[in-house]
Amino acid sequence: MPKLNKTKSNNSSYIILQLIVLLYEDRAYYKDVTDLFKSNLGEQSANNIQVTLNKYLNALKVFGIKVAKAKSKYKLEQGFYSMEFTPEDIRSIGLLANSCETFPDSQIAEDISKFVNRLQLRMNKNDITKLSEIISKYDFSFYYSDLKTQIELAREICKKCMIAEFSYLKNDKTCLCRGKAKELIYNSKNAYLRVYEMDKNRNIDIPLQNILSYHESPQRASEKEFETTVVYELKNRLAKTYKFKDNEYMRDFSNGVLTVVNNGEPIDKLFSRLMRYSYNCTITNPKSYARKMYDLISETLDNYS
Repeated sequence: MPKLNKTKSNNSSYIILQLIVLLYEDRAYYKDVTDLFKSNLGEQSANNIQVTLNKYLNALKVFGIKVAKAKSKYKLEQGFYSMEFTPEDIRSIGLLANSCETFPDSQIAEDISKFVNRLQLRMNKNDITKLSEIISKYDFSFYYSDLKTQIELAREICKKCMIAEFSYLKNDKTCLCRGKAKELIYNSKNAYLRVYEMDKNRNIDIPLQNILSYHESPQRASEKEFETTVVYELKNRLAKTYKFKDNEYMRDFSNGVLTVVNNGEPIDKLFSRLMRYSYNCTITNPKSYARKMYDLISETLDNYS
């Protein structure tokens, strides 16, 4: 922090503001806070940083800001101002807080937990009490409990990055595919293993409970990430109102035609979605997928002939 040539009062105000910014951004590391004081206080005050810092933290408490030490930084426990939360808001936040405790994807659970903590900083004491009651009331430990073993096994399979043969059930029929396990996919009720099927150049999502067997080959999959890339064009009104999916981006938009690049969406799901767009959608690449789409549409039409 640059040293300011201002009065002691102005320096104190500057320090408080900067300290609050660091706390709200969760960047109040011990070293950064110490440097803040050293740069903006006189030598005598800077020589006893901890005493001076405690005085500032006590001053913040007067305004309702509570700070605690956590590992290598100071953490904000209660913020400067509170927001109005409805009972429905608090109930929803409580459900989020509970679900992240047992959610099998650790990164998603951590992100949810951070989000809930930030919301709590904006709550008043009454809302915090209500939230604590909701968190203690609901139990989500049954979520994915039946799939716990399969989830752990699937996670290990993905880490190995080996080519394998999977046997699984689809529409009560046993299917086989050879490929690389890429990642675990979750929705509100189930967990899936996304597999890149090498022979058909596509991604498929297999429900974990439908996997019958897994046979690992000695061949390691390429470090290159397998992706199924499909390019398609949209026209007319759809081209102007289309909302891109997370795995898509625009390649071009000219003469009223929108060109979309889709990476990694399972082909069955993609075809099912694109068919709803009717004559407003045309797959341009790869050509083999354009032919598959044509055959699929023809078969559908034959069912109604």
